[in-house]
Amino acid sequence: MQKLKPQDKHRLLVQCFLKMLQQRMERDKVENLSPVFIHILSKEELRNILKWLYLDKVPEHYDLETMDKQELHEAIGDDFHILSFTIQKWKQEIEDKITPQEVYEVLCQLQLETHYLMTKILTDWDEYDYSNFRALSCKAGSEQPLYAVFESSVKEEEKYTAPPLSKYYKTEWEAQEELAEMISQDEIQESELKLMIL
Repeated sequence: MQKLKPQDKHRLLVQCFLKMLQQRMERDKVENLSPVFIHILSKEELRNILKWLYLDKVPEHYDLETMDKQELHEAIGDDFHILSFTIQKWKQEIEDKITPQEVYEVLCQLQLETHYLMTKILTDWDEYDYSNFRALSCKAGSEQPLYAVFESSVKEEEKYTAPPLSKYYKTEWEAQEELAEMISQDEIQESELKLMIL
């Protein structure tokens, strides 16, 4: 069994702590608006958070084009919303499907502009191509998803704070193998377990 790489372990720890902080902030319902975010986030990022907060239906009294960073920050209203947006965005970035743009960026970053994946159509990729790209992405420093087996009662929002029943795997296939092994050895019903991506 392979151990988690330090960067994967650090990412899981940060995601766990972020999720715990988000749950605590939601439970305590203490509104806080830290001015540091005006310096960290761009105007465009603050706009995106506000759009996300209103599900892309921002009230008309908010004129996103003319509002400055301070006004956007005040409209967001709470650090909790910034944290929730950041967690969702990070999760989405990790789980997103491979795009031609991502292939281009990874290969250019590694100065592999002549690599065969640069011109191969994604629909024609086989398992070897995906494996090769995952290795190149990892080398380029891209976040990679991890997979683990959990009890079926674990909800999506609990996956970073609930302990898995297995170790973390780099590929879905390895996690599926572990799931099948657990079902066959431990007399656990398939309906009691599920695979989750982190």
